[in-house]
Amino acid sequence: MALITLNEILPAARKGRYAVPSFNVVTLDMVDAVIRVAQNLRSPIILVLAERHIGKVNPWLISGAVLKGVERVDIPVAFHLDHATSLESVRMGIDLGCTSIMIDGSHLSFEDNIELTHEVTTYAHSKRVSVEAELGAIGGIEGEIAGGEDSGLYTDPEMARVFVRRTGVDALAVAIGTVHGLYRSKPRLKFDLLEEIAQKTDACLVLHGGSGLANLDIQRLIAGGITKINVFTEMSIRSVERIQRNLSQHKMPVGITDALDGVTEELCAVTSDLISICGSAGQTQ
Repeated sequence: MALITLNEILPAARKGRYAVPSFNVVTLDMVDAVIRVAQNLRSPIILVLAERHIGKVNPWLISGAVLKGVERVDIPVAFHLDHATSLESVRMGIDLGCTSIMIDGSHLSFEDNIELTHEVTTYAHSKRVSVEAELGAIGGIEGEIAGGEDSGLYTDPEMARVFVRRTGVDALAVAIGTVHGLYRSKPRLKFDLLEEIAQKTDACLVLHGGSGLANLDIQRLIAGGITKINVFTEMSIRSVERIQRNLSQHKMPVGITDALDGVTEELCAVTSDLISICGSAGQTQ
């Protein structure tokens, strides 16, 4: 099945009151596990390559695995470049085959964020690629598991309405108390703020920092309007923990296949759990 855009995957989630799970992938095992489980559970999915990871992994290798992987399934799959910081990065993502781009101007002033996002949206839409942006500031650093504290810079509902209208973005990542990476304290999620944002704008709303949240909180966030939930930390931690257990059970030197034994199964378990929590299983005919 050909890759699709966020515009072809998120509106149905909003209407059906579920969220599409979005997985950052940095290894071929990750790509394989997510696609395989999603196919078995009949769930739409989003495979994500973060700009921050380019240089640590070969983006063309990941892209090739994604593009080849979707050929053997018949579920909706989007390929997304996350936290791009410039139009140049956006162009690279589209060259890689991404059908969706997140431009992150959250570190800029409101007007500068609008200007950058509008420029990216105009270009991406001309290539039939959907665009996600961020308003407010989500704590921690994308792609890093160290985590952080809630930034305290929440998304203002009225500013979100203006931002979406002036930029034409398809999806909006909102700051409502989540963080990238591990939570250093109990998250203080602002459910009422989310509902107000959802009332003010027609853009599909996105949650960054899904790892570590309680299942009931995730379900409440979905009910409040979240249509896409990003996860990386849980997959990364579970993989490394499995490798550490494998190393502890063998005398050195250890072969690479022995070190990686069972990692794919861990990734499959995380994928299955998130699909279940998001309510996306069975949403694909």
